[in-house]
Amino acid sequence: MFKDKKGISLIAIVLIVVAIIVVGIVATILVINKGNDNNSNSNNSNNNSQVTTNKDENTMQDTQNNSSTNILSGGTYKIPMKDIYIDTPNWQEIEQGFTELFIIHESKYVAITEAFESAATDVKSAHNETFKEFILNMQNYEGGVNSINITNEKETTIGDLKTYYFEGTINYGRDTIHDGYAIGYSFILGGTSYEIIGSVIDESQSAELIEEVSEVVNAMIKTVRTEK
Repeated sequence: MFKDKKGISLIAIVLIVVAIIVVGIVATILVINKGNDNNSNSNNSNNNSQVTTNKDENTMQDTQNNSSTNILSGGTYKIPMKDIYIDTPNWQEIEQGFTELFIIHESKYVAITEAFESAATDVKSAHNETFKEFILNMQNYEGGVNSINITNEKETTIGDLKTYYFEGTINYGRDTIHDGYAIGYSFILGGTSYEIIGSVIDESQSAELIEEVSEVVNAMIKTVRTEK
């Protein structure tokens, strides 16, 4: 009788000890798994943060690239019979002699002019020769070009291209005379004189139009090249 009770008591004690050991093992496993989950979540959070940062940086870079290229979305103009290429704005294109005009009527334009028979040997003289050609070719626009008044000028090198930069006003018209903002660059390539010139022809001469024409001309001169 007493032996059976003692045997039963020993079995109970063994079961209790085994149960305690199992509970301890299970608790240990749960703690380890929780720690791994926390590390995984932390790593995922860091990875997501890095992806977001990279995405933001890429988006900013794309925005900067687009802002610089959208100004000249009209394609590339090739000087006739010459391997000279210049990117242009997406404005109406009109050919007038040795001047290629890109214009938003009654608002603004930029023009590329070649002084085919110019004998200029420096970039400022290249402007003088090319502007004469420009006047001849622009007689059907804005009542014709009369003259230019340069208020700011300098010789500058852009990339490998030596240029003459000028800024001022162009005088337009016969019956109704008015001045329009002007900005441009002249240069010599292959012994021939060229000029990129932009002007605001709207009589309001708004700051927005002046800034836009300036940006376009300054962007165009940077694209002058001898390979497409």
